[in-house]
Amino acid sequence: MAQLRKVCIVVAVIASVLAVVSGAILFFVIEPPFLASIFLACAAIAIACFVIAGITAYFEA
Repeated sequence: MAQLRKVCIVVAVIASVLAVVSGAILFFVIEPPFLASIFLACAAIAIACFVIAGITAYFEA
């Protein structure tokens, strides 16, 4: 469980960074359809990984 939590946190941090970068690109370059989908996918991955990490921490305690 500890390894799953660590992997999920790492993936969530990477996805969060990608979401921020995609958001910045989306802000400065108004080409919404493709960039917005990248931003939303990264945000969804980050949220899912943080949820999984939280669940594993709850059941490990």
